[in-house]
Amino acid sequence: MSSFLGRKELTRGIRNNNPGNLVLTNIAWQGKIPNSQNTDKHFEQFTEVKFGIRAMLRDLTNDIDKGKNTVRKLITEYAPPSENDTQKYIEVISKAVGLDPDQTIKIVDARFYLVIARAIIKHECSPDHNLIYDSDIQDAIDIMGDYNLSGVTVTAKKRFKFNYLIIPVLLFFYTVYSVTV
Repeated sequence: MSSFLGRKELTRGIRNNNPGNLVLTNIAWQGKIPNSQNTDKHFEQFTEVKFGIRAMLRDLTNDIDKGKNTVRKLITEYAPPSENDTQKYIEVISKAVGLDPDQTIKIVDARFYLVIARAIIKHECSPDHNLIYDSDIQDAIDIMGDYNLSGVTVTAKKRFKFNYLIIPVLLFFYTVYSVTV
């Protein structure tokens, strides 16, 4: 369980367990601290960081499903120019996910979620973004639940976590084998 709630020395997104800096809404996100108990009053707060990351990824997924299916459209919706340097944000995310800003997002998988979450968290929460580990993002992916996107291949099930486990295990056995032979 990772929680940074209330740690005033940290950037706002981290101390709210909301590293995507989602604005306060009436959406009943999983793990959300009720609005009546929210001490920030502008941004959502979550009981654990995995719930804040999950909400960010669900928000992005919903936007992709609504036709915001390029990095430019997605980030313009997520971080509007009235509050952000949206063009810079688009450039950062495009580079991170390896897509041109106007290229259609065709595959949403665990790798895509990990990369886009990491890039958004770094952009929103520097210098404290390193407090969020890939395992926190993977925990969020694991609890996202079922979803379907029209026109996009979604393959973000737990197979990704298996890859994180099997490769080190195989390397361990290979090392043991090569040392003992």
